[in-house]
Amino acid sequence: MIELHPEKKMPLYEQLYRTIRQDIISGVLQGGERLPSKRRLAEHLEVSQITVETAYSQLLAEGY
Repeated sequence: MIELHPEKKMPLYEQLYRTIRQDIISGVLQGGERLPSKRRLAEHLEVSQITVETAYSQLLAEGY
């Protein structure tokens, strides 16, 4: 379950990136498992699609 905390000094995209990355490392998300679309995740988390795009881009750049 992804929880973002706007009151933290860490940007929301960074919180999202770290949460997904940790889920991959810990095995909560399996290799090859599809993540939700940017639009669906943004709507679910009530954040902009740009926030999700930035987090997904960082994950992709690091090979996740």
